[in-house]
Amino acid sequence: MLQSGTEGQNESRNEIFVRLLAGIQRKLFLYVMVLVPDPQEAEEIVQDVSVVLWRRFEDFRPEEDFFRWACGIARNEVLKHRERLTRSARLFSPEFLEQIANHAVHVVETVDERREALRQCLQELQPHHRELLNQRYFQQMSTEQIAQLRGKSVEAVRRMLHRIRMAVLKCIQHKLRTAEETA
Repeated sequence: MLQSGTEGQNESRNEIFVRLLAGIQRKLFLYVMVLVPDPQEAEEIVQDVSVVLWRRFEDFRPEEDFFRWACGIARNEVLKHRERLTRSARLFSPEFLEQIANHAVHVVETVDERREALRQCLQELQPHHRELLNQRYFQQMSTEQIAQLRGKSVEAVRRMLHRIRMAVLKCIQHKLRTAEETA
């Protein structure tokens, strides 16, 4: 437990809190977005969570995982938020939301590993496959535009994109499994 006392200790406590919060803020937002898909609502909830984290920081034990501790508080804040908004019309049961929340912690914790696996898998693609993905997803060209540009049928472009996406997915899954086995 972190104790406050002298001014120096308070500054140290403040610095520790800010460092820990800054280290998880992006992941915490992603976690809340899984539970509340409206980005504006998610931002408000993350702000509320930050305040609660600060108020309850003395309860945090340094041997705990700060992100998981914050996710527990975030889950409670999401439930409070949902209750305020949906008293008359509940979209999901609290039990279902709890299951999603538990799964989301793992997904968000591995977001950096997933992004790195995606980067590696994209680098391993043949250049013309990488260019096709670039046109579709980064340049936001329609399959019709790509087909016309490449002199192919729309269906051929769709099939090619599907095969490339499946190959990238398989590659990512393989890299993540390999990383888990070696960890």
